[in-house]
Amino acid sequence: MKVLPEVIVLRRRAHLWPATRRCRSFSGINAIAHAVEALYAKDGNPVTSSLAEQGIAALGRALPLIVAGPTDRAARADALFGAWASGSCLGTVGMSLHHKLCHVLGGTFGLPHAQTHTVILPHAVAYNAPAAPAAIDRAARALGVDRAARALFDLAARNGGPTSLHEIGMRESDLDEAAAAAVASPYWNPRPVERDAIRTLLDDAFFGRRPS
Repeated sequence: MKVLPEVIVLRRRAHLWPATRRCRSFSGINAIAHAVEALYAKDGNPVTSSLAEQGIAALGRALPLIVAGPTDRAARADALFGAWASGSCLGTVGMSLHHKLCHVLGGTFGLPHAQTHTVILPHAVAYNAPAAPAAIDRAARALGVDRAARALFDLAARNGGPTSLHEIGMRESDLDEAAAAAVASPYWNPRPVERDAIRTLLDDAFFGRRPS
């Protein structure tokens, strides 16, 4: 089955849609997630990592401007480039823990796709930071900050995106099952995927705790 498109048309005029503030926020952070994971991918390469960093930077700049002024065409153009760059990363290298958790939460518990990515990304970045410091430092540099995990959490919180699994429909009673599913058949990840650590990550994400 063919999945990748041959042509994608990106026109900033066509993307001046009347989306809600929250939708603009979590759609952009969903795109950032693809680029962040490309930075520490097992099969990463310098070209993809450079594109990932550019995508993160473009979306990090654009999202607050788009949320504040949906018709800002310069910001829209920046966001379209960032989305393209991040999507190109997704089509080039493998994904890791962040995507595994989102696939479990969406596929097993029916959580909405982009919102789940928005909530999980800061916590996945914090989890992997000790094992992939150079990659996470590149993400932080792209965002113009010192700590990427906190910046991604704040990017969602300040622009109307969700910050907890609870607010997008997850039940606390399902966290144990989610942790077990995530470790049962994990994707490659720079840090070992351990059940207790994943359960703690999910607990932090459920209650919307800002990464430390």
